[in-house]
Amino acid sequence: MKPILDKLFTGNKIDAYEYILKEYYRKSRVIVNYLYFANVTGKHLFDKYKTSIDKTIFQDALKDDYKILSPSIISPAYKKALLESDILLPDWIALQLFYRMAAKRKKISTKKEWLNNLNWTDFWLFFIDRLQSEKWKDNVELYLYGTYPGILEKTKLFLQERWFSIAYSQDGFSNFDRDQVSEIRKKNKKQYAVLLVARTTPEYPIQELRAWSNQDKIAKNKLMIFNQWGTFDFWAGIQKRAPKLRRTYKIEWLRRLITDPKRNYKKVIDTTLIIKYIFSHLLLKNK
Repeated sequence: MKPILDKLFTGNKIDAYEYILKEYYRKSRVIVNYLYFANVTGKHLFDKYKTSIDKTIFQDALKDDYKILSPSIISPAYKKALLESDILLPDWIALQLFYRMAAKRKKISTKKEWLNNLNWTDFWLFFIDRLQSEKWKDNVELYLYGTYPGILEKTKLFLQERWFSIAYSQDGFSNFDRDQVSEIRKKNKKQYAVLLVARTTPEYPIQELRAWSNQDKIAKNKLMIFNQWGTFDFWAGIQKRAPKLRRTYKIEWLRRLITDPKRNYKKVIDTTLIIKYIFSHLLLKNK
């Protein structure tokens, strides 16, 4: 439990912005991942794994390739990918509540008992707006990878309407064309290249595993990687945000469950296991 909770970023969105840039300057690349409580329960991230993992098996894997891998391989690999993120951002109220209780019970040592909600739907737009305003718009270009072609096109339109420069886009049904990206990077000579990846499913966390296993290639093209989960669906209008009042009262999940139960049912069920996790990880004396 402790390694995952210790990895979570405890600052606000401005702190996160500055930290991401610092890591980018230091490593010539940065990998940003997000975590919400359904990931913890669904992938058993609090379990202790001793499995030796060959990360190269994930370098060019597509969804169908993951179906031959058992959860005993995927779960520990996913945990390692998150722990080796350059920054792991917290999302959703359940994770905030669990973290606060863990701090209160002194299961973790932290000066900040309440996590900021740095969800992917809102944080990235804040990040890119600030990056363009501080580092000059002409120095920033975007790369998009993942999802269905129709959703990808609508996502591009959403971003272009906000005057973001799209250098390259590719749907998620083939391996990412790194050679093409390298050529564009050499030609455009932009200082900041931000790659948004929407290439995952609840069963197969493809985007995090691929970023983890391709760190050297990411550094070669000096990319900022944001593994965005379902953001493209919201930007394309496939999924709708709940009204601001519902987001304020932390019940956006209820709207998602009602409007798209097939997509969100398992996530909500996994999140409700917070009660079990509070008991087993925080309240039992021997834990």
